[in-house]
Amino acid sequence: MDPRGLRARLTGAGCTSCGAAIPVERIVVLADRGDFAFVELDCQRCGSRTMGLVLAAPADACPVLDTAGHPELDPQTAARVASRPPVGEDDLFAMHRLLEGWTGDLRTLLGDDSRHDGGAAR
Repeated sequence: MDPRGLRARLTGAGCTSCGAAIPVERIVVLADRGDFAFVELDCQRCGSRTMGLVLAAPADACPVLDTAGHPELDPQTAARVASRPPVGEDDLFAMHRLLEGWTGDLRTLLGDDSRHDGGAAR
C-alpha cells in the first residue's frame, strides 16, 4: 500500500536510535490518509523499529517525517549531513588559525565571497 510513492521519497530517512539511513525496502507505509501517513522504519544496523508520521508535501517536494533529527532538511540531505564526521580537534585548530589572522567582518567570512585574503579590500 503506497500509491503516492512515499517509500521511495523517504529513502535515506535516519534511524532514531543509531542514525543509520533506512533503505527503501525497510520502510513500510502502515496507513495513508492523504494529508498524513503512518510509516514504520526498520533499521537493519541496530534492529530498532520506529513508527513515524509523514506530513503531506507537494508531489515534487520531499515529505516531512516527524522522526527527523533535522526536520528542516529533506531525507537525502539529512543522510548526507549525518554521514559526515563530527568536528574534531584538527578542525578546531584550523579554524583558530584562520580567525587569528582574520581582519574582515563576519558577513565576509561566512558569505559567498570566495576570497581567502583575510577580508582585505581588493
